[in-house]
Amino acid sequence: MKIHAPAKINISLRILGKRHDGYHEVQTIMIPVTLFDEIFIQQKSKGVFLEAPGCNCSSEENLVYKAARLFLDKSGKKGGVSITLVKHIPIGAGLGGGSSDAACVLLAMNTMFGEPFNKSELMSLASKIGADCPFFLFPRPMLMGSRGDEVLCDVNVEERAFLLVLPAFGISTACVYSLFRAPLTQGVDLLKIDGDGNKKIAPESLLVNDLESVAFQLHPELDSIKRELLDIGALGALMSGSGSTVFGIFRDREHMNNAMDKMSTQDGYSYIPTTVMMEGDQWK
Repeated sequence: MKIHAPAKINISLRILGKRHDGYHEVQTIMIPVTLFDEIFIQQKSKGVFLEAPGCNCSSEENLVYKAARLFLDKSGKKGGVSITLVKHIPIGAGLGGGSSDAACVLLAMNTMFGEPFNKSELMSLASKIGADCPFFLFPRPMLMGSRGDEVLCDVNVEERAFLLVLPAFGISTACVYSLFRAPLTQGVDLLKIDGDGNKKIAPESLLVNDLESVAFQLHPELDSIKRELLDIGALGALMSGSGSTVFGIFRDREHMNNAMDKMSTQDGYSYIPTTVMMEGDQWK
């Protein structure tokens, strides 16, 4: 079985405070985009075998391995899996690649082993692996709460093209969150989203990321990327998650392509045009 694990961008990320479990309470809108890791998975008689070149960690530390092991342990199913992970989503880029990979393994294994878990149970499993994992089980634009693992409602966004700009370095999520300090007088305006999905929202009207100030202090070049995206005509620009990706929003592909012709390119940077992932893209 082959499955595509999508990247995500955060078009809104508010930090509401520190939780008792050490995580932060957040409210975020995430959009799955057409940048994918590829996962090839086969049933085996026993065990979990993972090939993941370029992941820079041992198999046992990889979220894909942890997801497969957790699925087998909790389902009680006999057998195992062999998994090959082909990475295209950069690590430490704020695009959720590791969480997406793990969630897609849960989805694939649930199908392969006769669907022992329902939607709610899969989400509970995914939340044990990582805060972003539940989002990727049913990836579509959504407002997420709690640690980022609770679905609040779907978000119907207007069609746009996105240009992802990835500098030649990643950023540690743990580092950015540890340095974030919310002002004592911070008043967080919680997003009010039309949960019935009838009203389409322009994504550029929602752009906010409370972690930008920390990341921009660590790496001022991120602020330069954002400014250049706006200078070449982006409707809006924002850092995704805890960085290091900065994305620009454009009306359509033609608008984006025209803007890209004006952009100065930097050695070691990646420039990836994307759109919102469509339903069914995971299984193509």
